[in-house]
Amino acid sequence: MAMALNSTTDINAVVGFVNNHGAGMIAPEIFYSKQLLDTIRLDADQYTYYRYADEMPIQEKADKLVIRRWAPLQAHTVPLVEGVPPKSDKGSVEKYEIQADQYGRYMEFTDKVDFKMVDPVVAHYSQEYSIVAIETLDLLAKETLLTVSQKFFAGMAANQGALRPWAKPTIADLRLISLSLKRSLVKPRTSGKFPVIVSPEFVYDMLDDEYVQNYMKINQTTEQVYDNGTLIPLFGFEFFEVMTCPTTATYRKADGKYYFIEYKEIAEAATVTAGYTKDVSPDGAAIEFKEVEVTAANALVAAGYVKDTRTGFDASYIPEHTDYDAGAENKVAAGYSVLKVQHTMILGKDALVRTGMAGEGNAKMYVKPLGSTGVLDPIDQRQSIGFKINSVGFGSVRTEAVVDYINVPTQLNV
Repeated sequence: MAMALNSTTDINAVVGFVNNHGAGMIAPEIFYSKQLLDTIRLDADQYTYYRYADEMPIQEKADKLVIRRWAPLQAHTVPLVEGVPPKSDKGSVEKYEIQADQYGRYMEFTDKVDFKMVDPVVAHYSQEYSIVAIETLDLLAKETLLTVSQKFFAGMAANQGALRPWAKPTIADLRLISLSLKRSLVKPRTSGKFPVIVSPEFVYDMLDDEYVQNYMKINQTTEQVYDNGTLIPLFGFEFFEVMTCPTTATYRKADGKYYFIEYKEIAEAATVTAGYTKDVSPDGAAIEFKEVEVTAANALVAAGYVKDTRTGFDASYIPEHTDYDAGAENKVAAGYSVLKVQHTMILGKDALVRTGMAGEGNAKMYVKPLGSTGVLDPIDQRQSIGFKINSVGFGSVRTEAVVDYINVPTQLNV
């Protein structure tokens, strides 16, 4: 029986088939392993950051991938001197190292779950871990892009601290970014265009941009925009909307410390509160704001289990980390808000590469039945299911081909 295993509906169908026709039809571990591999391969295009990572092959369980690029030679117009050989050119090579690591998760079950059958509970978490696995890869791709990217702040602001609530994304900014990419000899991707990974808030503002409006009027191309709410390719860019566009509030300054902007809207003629600075937008909207250093008093520290927002029970286990989201409750002065920004990624050729994942040795689901841990489970009460991905790493061959366009969509802070 051949069935796709990349949706909850498919899983439930297979569970019913196996339970109706006998557990001997399929070994549970084989079923779960195929579920993980199918999901990673079939659903990868749904995860845009991971999708734009060019694959580089790596040996199974290797912990590092080294990429080399030869430096180009330059042409010149100096003629040869008769009888005098010219000096030899010298070759040089750039090396890029990508660290490859392992990633995995697992969940324990009691003996109430029957691993001898393809139990619906285990099948559900097989699907869940398949989603978590591909989301992990997408997060790794996204974090790599944020780390290696060239920063461009909306309206040509000097830094994130200089951004204000009206620093919305514009085509004018994108044209400047395009110019910068071309001057750096960055080539478009195979589509002939530079992909722009955008948020719904970005699209909301861009549809009001005068360049977009004029283009639609001249070319009468409103169907794609009005029917689907998607942006048409413009100025060598193609736009891909995602729900996972990075949003941050804090930024790091030269002193190594983290800061955020605390602000509130005021009347243009209002007296500014002591300690705050007034700023007015080109449209006359006024705010008072100040830069706040992130300290232990306003940093949210999370460790251990994260509770599900619907059930209220412990769910994902995340190792200890410090979350500098100063917009958390009771972290800012009453009546004020934290200014959030979005990171719009623009990619050229060789912007992102990843280690290859072909073969069952790289991605596998693990099923540990009752008693498999020996004396740690003396009366067969504990069993588990989990996944592990080997040799996963992301990097950039040309960091100048990655631009992080930092902007403040008008609907982001409402």
